[in-house]
Amino acid sequence: MENNIMEQDNNHGNVLSGSTWSILDNLAQQVLSFIIFAILARFLAPDAFGLLTVAHLFILFSRLVIFDAIAMPVVRSLLPDDKLYSWVFTYCTVTGLILAGLMFGSAGTVSTLFRAPELKPVLQGMSISVFFFGLVRAYEARLVRNMMFRQLAIRSILSVTLGGIVGIALAVNGMGGMSLVVQQVIASGLALLLVVLQSRWVPRLVFDGGLIRLFWADSRQVSIAGLLDFVNANGDSLLVSVFLGPYATGLYNLAKRMTSSVYLVISSSMHKVALPIFSEAQSNEGTLQLGYLKILGITLICAAPLLCFQAELAKPLIVVVFGPKWLPAAPTVSALAILCLVASVVDLNEYLLFAIGRNCFPVVLGIAKLALAAGLSAIFYKFGLLGMSLSFCAAHVLLFPISQIAVNRALGLKTHQTLYAFAPPLVGSIILYLGLSIYLLLISDRLNHPTLIVGAAFLASLLYPLMVAITGWRIRAVNGSLPEMWLSPIRLSRFFMR
Repeated sequence: MENNIMEQDNNHGNVLSGSTWSILDNLAQQVLSFIIFAILARFLAPDAFGLLTVAHLFILFSRLVIFDAIAMPVVRSLLPDDKLYSWVFTYCTVTGLILAGLMFGSAGTVSTLFRAPELKPVLQGMSISVFFFGLVRAYEARLVRNMMFRQLAIRSILSVTLGGIVGIALAVNGMGGMSLVVQQVIASGLALLLVVLQSRWVPRLVFDGGLIRLFWADSRQVSIAGLLDFVNANGDSLLVSVFLGPYATGLYNLAKRMTSSVYLVISSSMHKVALPIFSEAQSNEGTLQLGYLKILGITLICAAPLLCFQAELAKPLIVVVFGPKWLPAAPTVSALAILCLVASVVDLNEYLLFAIGRNCFPVVLGIAKLALAAGLSAIFYKFGLLGMSLSFCAAHVLLFPISQIAVNRALGLKTHQTLYAFAPPLVGSIILYLGLSIYLLLISDRLNHPTLIVGAAFLASLLYPLMVAITGWRIRAVNGSLPEMWLSPIRLSRFFMR
C-alpha cells in the first residue's frame, strides 16, 4: 500500500515537473523567436523571410506527417525499449536522408513553380535541417516518453538563442537572406548535438519489417492527423506564397507572428486546462455547461483586448518594433486579429467535442474551413495581401456559427447563455477599439514614438476592465452568476485548482 502511494506521489511529481518544463519550453521558444525575429527584421527585407517561410513549409510537413508517424506510435506503446527507439532512429535517419536529397534536388523546380529563382539556394541550405530533424527524432521520442522535459527545454532555449545570435551577426554584416538559412541550420544542428549529449544513449541500426506492420495502423492515423494539422496551421502561408510570392509572404509572416503570439500564449494554455476539465465533467451536463462557459469567458476576456490593441495599434507597433519598411503588413495584422479571436473560440469548441467523443465533426469542419479559405483566396488574391487575409478571416467567421450551434446542442445550452459569456469581453473590446481610435486621431503625428504605445496601453488598462465590469454586472447565466466569473479572479483560480 505504501509503495503504491509513493509511486503515485512520484508520478504526480513527474507530471507536475514535466508540465512546468514543457510550458517553460514553449513560452521561452515563443519569446526568444519573437525577439530574434524583431531584430533580424531591422536588417532584412520581407522577401528574405518569405523565402524562409516557404522552405519551412517543407520542413514542417516532413516533421508532422512523416517523422511523427514513425516516432509517435513507439512513444504511445506500453513498454518501449532501446530496440524500438533504435528502430525509430534507423527509419527516421534513412527517411531524413531521402527527404533532404529530394528537397535539395528539386530546389530548382520548386523555385520555378513559385516564380522565385532566389528560393533555390534557400531550399538547398534548409535541406540540411531536414536531415538533422530526422536524426534527432528518436532522441526526442525517448526523452518525452521518460518525462525528461527539462532536458528538452534546455536544448530548445540554448539552440534557439545561439542560432539567433549567429543569424543576427551575419545579417548585420550584410549576408542577407542566407543569414536566416544559416541561423536555422545552426539551431537545428545544436539541438541535435545537445540532445545527444543529454541522452547519453547510443542507438544502433535496426531494420525490422515486423515493427512496420505492427505500428502501421497507428502510424497512418498519426500521419493523417499531422497532415490536417499542417494544412490548417500553414495552409494560409502556402496560399499566400503561391498566389503573391515571397515579399507578400514575408509581410504575412510578420502579421501572423504578431497575432498568433497572443493566440498561442493565451488560447493554447486555456485549451490545455479545458481538455481534462471537459473529460472529467462530461457525465454531468450542468458542470460541463458551467465549465465551458467559464473557460470560454476567460479565453475571450484575456485574448480580445490584446488582439483589439494589436488591430488598432498595428502601425505604431510595427514602426517601433520592426521598422517602417514593414508598414504594408499593418492592414493584415488587423484582419488576422479578428481571425485569431474567432479561431480561439472555434478551437475551444473542437476541444470540447473531442472530449465528449464527437470526433468527426471538428475534422469535417476543418476540411470545410480550408476549402472555403482556398476558394475565397483564389477569387480575392487579385486584391493583394489584404484581400487574401480577409478571405481567411471570412472562412473562419462564416463557419463559426456552425461550430457554436454544434457545441450548444451537445451541451444543451441556449443561445442567450452563450451570448452572456461573449458579451462582456466583446462589448469591452468594441469600446476599447473606439477609444484607441480617438486616441490615435489626437496624436497621429507621433506614429513612430514609443510613448504613443505606452499611452495607449495605459488607456486600455483603464477602459477595458471598466467596460467589462459594467457589462458583466447585469448579466446572469444558468448555474451561476457571470459577475462572479468576470469580477472575481480568486474564484476563477479556485475553479481551475479543483
